[in-house]
Amino acid sequence: MKNISEILENVKTVGIGGHIRPDGDCIGSCMALYLYIRKYFPDIEADVYLEDRKPVFDYIDRMDEVKTEAEEDKVYDLFITCDVSALDRLAVARKYFDAAKKTACIDHHASNDGYADYNYILPKASSASEVLYDLLDEDLIDKSIAEPMYMGIAHDSGVFRFQSTTPKTMRIAANMIEKGVNVNMILEETFFRKTYNQ
Repeated sequence: MKNISEILENVKTVGIGGHIRPDGDCIGSCMALYLYIRKYFPDIEADVYLEDRKPVFDYIDRMDEVKTEAEEDKVYDLFITCDVSALDRLAVARKYFDAAKKTACIDHHASNDGYADYNYILPKASSASEVLYDLLDEDLIDKSIAEPMYMGIAHDSGVFRFQSTTPKTMRIAANMIEKGVNVNMILEETFFRKTYNQ
């Protein structure tokens, strides 16, 4: 898989899911992919499933469309996991993954054994959001898609301090900033600001 469009051919329905207790990278990669599909593949019915929907992430476009429960019986043409290292870590939507006609996994965990039909796993990448970037057409990434992607990269790289941060990581972040991402707002609201209990 070199581009997400390869596995979207002839697909009418897509489900996207992240791991239990979703962090910034999980939410960022899932939402960036969801927004990309919604914008550039309008004939595909897409749903995104996340275990929790914290208000701090409400700045992300279409965050109100996230499904937090797998209520209906549905068979997706394709189900894609983002940032899910193993199937037992997939939250909410495991039954949809199991029933899907084909499956894909986008991840950066070295422990991932490639459980899907299509796997794009880069263990040396800073984040699943960085891995996802490789699968999208860079020219098509607008501000709404760039915002959750930048957040995911920033969160999982410890705001570019962890050893997984590479020149490529920084180049992608710079590209996202050029798309108009409000870096200060994203980092302050979703990473640095803590509640009293935290």
